[in-house]
Amino acid sequence: MAKDEYDILLSGASLRGEDGVGVSVITDSVVLTKKWIGTYKSQKEEILDFVFSNMSLNSILLVNCRATPETELTTSIEMLQPIINDNMVLVHNGGVTDIIHQELESKEYEFITSIDSECILQAYKKYGYNIKNTMEYLVGSFAFVLVDLKKNKIYAVTSFNPLAHMYIRGYGYFLHSDNECLGQILESLTGQTQDGVNVWESWYHHYLDGYTIIETDLQSGFQFKQNYEPRFLHPVWNKNVSDKKEKVLVVASGGIDSGLTSYVLKKVGYDVEMIHFLYGQKSQECELWAVKKLGEQYSIPVRIIDLRPFYSSLPEKGMLTSDDVEIQSGGNLIKSTIAWCSNRNAVFATMTITIAESMITSNEAEKVFISAGWYQLSEETGSYPDNSFKFNEALSELKKYSCITGCYIYFLPVMQRITKTEEWVLGSTFDFPFHYTVSCDSPQMVDGVPHLCTECGSTKLSILASDRANVLDHRKFVVSRPQLSKPMLVPNVTNIIERLVLPEDKKEVLKNLIKG
Repeated sequence: MAKDEYDILLSGASLRGEDGVGVSVITDSVVLTKKWIGTYKSQKEEILDFVFSNMSLNSILLVNCRATPETELTTSIEMLQPIINDNMVLVHNGGVTDIIHQELESKEYEFITSIDSECILQAYKKYGYNIKNTMEYLVGSFAFVLVDLKKNKIYAVTSFNPLAHMYIRGYGYFLHSDNECLGQILESLTGQTQDGVNVWESWYHHYLDGYTIIETDLQSGFQFKQNYEPRFLHPVWNKNVSDKKEKVLVVASGGIDSGLTSYVLKKVGYDVEMIHFLYGQKSQECELWAVKKLGEQYSIPVRIIDLRPFYSSLPEKGMLTSDDVEIQSGGNLIKSTIAWCSNRNAVFATMTITIAESMITSNEAEKVFISAGWYQLSEETGSYPDNSFKFNEALSELKKYSCITGCYIYFLPVMQRITKTEEWVLGSTFDFPFHYTVSCDSPQMVDGVPHLCTECGSTKLSILASDRANVLDHRKFVVSRPQLSKPMLVPNVTNIIERLVLPEDKKEVLKNLIKG
């Protein structure tokens, strides 16, 4: 590469620290290192001359630009990385908790610097040069590159700090804290600008996933990717307590999707709790009746969270919550976002994640599964982004970084691969009480029992599903229930069970219930 390309890389690195620069060039296991106090920009030519004059084919370049932390008054040469110790070279963005340093020092691991990052090297020794075990012991924040000259390997490791990688055929493998900077290098060297595109293995560049280790063998070029389980400290939580159980939290609206989900999960042996949210919806009284009835009938606890003060404070006037806006979700608007309520499912999901984490950190549960009725095949034909595969994936990413217990919280979209019609087949097979559900945007309470309208989109879809499944509908309606479809050929219930998102042993429980 030309000096201009090296300048792009180092200028990008300097954005994360302007108090000092450290550079190591490794060629045939020989490490040449030089360090400078001050900004990269102020001594750019000297740094670039050092890099350019020492880099050759198969060389490794490690650079770290330091930002002095608030806990230190200044930066000295001794505080600059790379750290070199026992044929290992390390550059690290992040920090290591002081207690780790104390533990390692007490066990007579010899530190050669006062930099907390050296704990990574000492822990790596402690755990027999096993990088995964090392990362599951350390506590802190991490984005680092470690070159092990004895094993002839490079480890790129990240927790939640930024670390991107790039490969360009003919130039080599790059790691950087800024993916945009790698994009500039790609464009400079190839004239291409695609980000994260692998074109016949000619190039790619993108950020590494969180809690990831990329191991590169320097002799063969082979790479191995693995994830690790991060360690977090907490005053109460003890993840090694063995008698804790698994819990399932179902975000339950009172409709068929979430009600049947709760019912099936209870049937197969999970410890289920339904979470119901009040947000000022017109169907509030009827939905609450449905959730409570199902809970009472099948011994499923119900937790009620009142969000009415929050939602009533918002300026939005939505169809589901405002008396000034009529229900229009039926007819030609049935596949639209006409019934949208601002960020509703995300609010419900994040609050449920919070409940899940509190159960784990209080040692009430070892693992918590979260389910809901917002994700199945029929919902995918609608226009709601918060009833989608992508929404579920986004929540899975969110809990990795919003929780310290994210490794123990799982999403379980039970009905993901079946339709509403198939839900009626499944429910009728296992005597699910459809009359304890309210799938309606504008129900009315008559003589203490919910009566559904026949015009809104939610009710029409459920009527269509019942008709197509040829299952008798015992729910109450404000007016005579219409027939909206003729029965259709549907898969048998065993086929439907096979497509549920459940562990195989739980599916077997359902199959055995049919046989019984």
